[in-house]
Amino acid sequence: MPVITIAQSKGGAGKTTLALALASEFEALGGSVFMLDADRQNSLLNWHRDRIGAGRGGDSRITVEDASQLRDSDIGAAIARARETAQLVVVDSEGTSNFKTAYSAMDSDFVVIPTRSSRLDLERTVETSDMLEKMCRGVPYRVLITQTGQVARSKAEWEIDGQIRKALPTFSDQMFTLDAFRAMSNYRMTLAEVETANLAKTDKARRIAQSILADILSEIQSKEAVDA
Repeated sequence: MPVITIAQSKGGAGKTTLALALASEFEALGGSVFMLDADRQNSLLNWHRDRIGAGRGGDSRITVEDASQLRDSDIGAAIARARETAQLVVVDSEGTSNFKTAYSAMDSDFVVIPTRSSRLDLERTVETSDMLEKMCRGVPYRVLITQTGQVARSKAEWEIDGQIRKALPTFSDQMFTLDAFRAMSNYRMTLAEVETANLAKTDKARRIAQSILADILSEIQSKEAVDA
């Protein structure tokens, strides 16, 4: 089953939000998702525990497991087990540069590097990209620009976006700062559940997540066809 790792050596780039959005939309399509939370902050695991504790998610096809305490070299075995139990595996890596992220990427079919439009984020994004190029050759990846304002954006942000797109493979979509993404985290719900509960407008958020997911799965399938 496909494995997607969300990797970024700088915290605060929206890794967990992206992981949840992708899992939400894959589940909405009828698929099962196994998520490995490799970040010691355990934001993803807490989302799952709070959700179960509130009586939600009992019939969900999304499973979350704590991988933050694993030794770096053991993440591969955890990924292999997850592949056997679900149709999609998503790894939320730690927001620091470490070997666990590298090992996770090595055992993945695709890596997404989320980044904000800032100079510091760009520097960390390049570091993550360099790590993938050196240690995970053959694993496709793309950069996703996140936390983008819908209206007013500075000249510096536009310039940094341009630099990212010029230097690195980048998704055409961006993850805007939307109420639906915040509600997903705040209320411990999937995007579909946020929509059903009418807690926020979800159309744009779901379109973005669906488009990113479709691009990832399409690229994985294309690579598998070439490698076959």
